[in-house]
Amino acid sequence: MTKKTDLELNKYFQPLTESGFTYEKKGDCIAIRYNKAIAKQPMFKDVMDQIYEVLDHLEMQMTIGLENFPYCAVNNNARDHIITNRSERQGIKAKKCRSCFYFRLCTGFPRGYWRRHGQSEIQPIADAPSEVMIEITPQCNLNCRFCFNASSFARHDRNAQNKLTTAFVKKIIRHIKKEGIKIVRFTGGEPLLRKDIFELLSYAKKRGLEVRLNTNGLLIDKAAAHRLAKIADNILIPIESWNDKEEDRITGGQKCLTKKIQTIKLLAANRIPVVRAGTVAIKNNIKNFDRLAKIVLKLPIREWEFYRPAYSSQNKDILKKADLENLAEKIYQTQKKTDIRITIGNGVPFCAIKDANKMNAVCAGALYDEGRRRLVIDPRGYVKPDYTIDMNIGRPTDILGAWKNPFVKKIRETAGLPEACFHCHFRQKCCGGSRLWAKITSSDWQAPDPLMAKNRLTSAPINKI
Repeated sequence: MTKKTDLELNKYFQPLTESGFTYEKKGDCIAIRYNKAIAKQPMFKDVMDQIYEVLDHLEMQMTIGLENFPYCAVNNNARDHIITNRSERQGIKAKKCRSCFYFRLCTGFPRGYWRRHGQSEIQPIADAPSEVMIEITPQCNLNCRFCFNASSFARHDRNAQNKLTTAFVKKIIRHIKKEGIKIVRFTGGEPLLRKDIFELLSYAKKRGLEVRLNTNGLLIDKAAAHRLAKIADNILIPIESWNDKEEDRITGGQKCLTKKIQTIKLLAANRIPVVRAGTVAIKNNIKNFDRLAKIVLKLPIREWEFYRPAYSSQNKDILKKADLENLAEKIYQTQKKTDIRITIGNGVPFCAIKDANKMNAVCAGALYDEGRRRLVIDPRGYVKPDYTIDMNIGRPTDILGAWKNPFVKKIRETAGLPEACFHCHFRQKCCGGSRLWAKITSSDWQAPDPLMAKNRLTSAPINKI
């Protein structure tokens, strides 16, 4: 990654030091600290925008840690930057902090802070999933060879009985709202194959939920795009290749890429708030990244995400370390030329490549995998930690009960990671890569991800509970 001189760093960090923060280089990491020594300590809410600006400018070039920041003072998109240094004197917590999702990990507010500013900034973060994903149908109008459904309960029969009736899904939506969960995502299969899909999207929207939709886009015409504009906040469309011939070979469709591009333009024209593209990181797509980018980066999208291939009986294209290294470098260099956010969207071990800081810059980590932030409801009525973990952990009308299941609770607390991960400052974001791939390759949920390289673990302030 690009090395910044002290003079260049000072340009970004000087305004922070004037606002009551200090910073220190710790190897490849820069730790920002709240300065408890100054007479006029600022409130976090008054200065966090300055910190977010620094992150926006520098996080693609270096690892920046917010040392011992209280989690509720940092917005959701930046919490993965918080690092916990237990060697420093710990801050203070209030009784209501006990209900916070991050209670055990957070070090609290700086001592003396509340005497100056009171406790108005304490906002316990709900110990609940941020999102529930509903696999509304196992049916699909395509047959992508790397789809997770190729190894799901419906792999032999896409017409398998679906217990998610209209009435039951509405009941689930009411429960999601009641439990304070903010986001519901409709996925499949192909959600638009359901005749009641617009009714269900509208039902969720009217109850104040953020409505997300994963669709291949082939069934969206002008009328559908117009309807979606009123009821969908975030839509993901897969782009799996750079021309129709290759896209059709992968998906089993006809002129799929042309249709998907038309759909994305329709959605953007109808002002869907967020339109995203997703690409499975198979070897051929990584090899032809530049050809893909030439197509995707011309589209009116907000984000472009790459996904580690799911395990399935028909997918033999398994991600290798060399492929991942190549993909990370391609994303890192391309991101400098576009405002479209490009990321690896799911869990890979950051130590799999030579520069873990670079992986940190281009990867969202495993925060949204395997029950850490989201839960999945499948057509059988199973509540699962993830699309690909075929384990029923609860009932669709008791999401918080499923959330407290011992299996996913252990995963969330990172207690089940390989021992080597405990000394890596990316642990809370990387999460050791994929626990499912560890299980598949070693028959042990606590084993190393097969892409993990122990000799590249990055030591720094440790987020260890």
